[in-house]
Amino acid sequence: MDRRVDPMEPEGRAALDGLYTALSALAYTMTGNRAHSRLRREAGVSVDRASLAVLRVLAASPEPLRVGELAEALMVNAPHVTREVRRLEDGGLVATTREPGDQRARRARATGEGREAVARAEAMGKRWLGEALGEFSLEELETAAVINRIVTGLRP
Repeated sequence: MDRRVDPMEPEGRAALDGLYTALSALAYTMTGNRAHSRLRREAGVSVDRASLAVLRVLAASPEPLRVGELAEALMVNAPHVTREVRRLEDGGLVATTREPGDQRARRARATGEGREAVARAEAMGKRWLGEALGEFSLEELETAAVINRIVTGLRP
């Protein structure tokens, strides 16, 4: 029978502390300034980190998103997203349309060029991850399910 983590017990606290530290280091390593500079260089992705985050959400969405929906998905304030969307639109990576019935509201979608930029970034990230995990067994790689459960649990 599996034992559940009790964060109030010393053993549970130690396990959670270690996992938190490892996940923080992983997130920073994969999305930090150095990683993004390398991504820009090796994958030919010309946008900054914030713009790439916006593009990733838009490219994954089956339909155009309102700025508020995009901000919620990114867990940031809408004014930040509005600026990024405008910048990406100026670069031809995002297209916006006015919301029918509310001319102030806009919906954004990734253009073909924006989707290509995301695809290049994702392919490069997966290549780097594959290189880092080359010595791992398939059983060790099943931790991805744990990480996905953590992300789901942490989202509001």
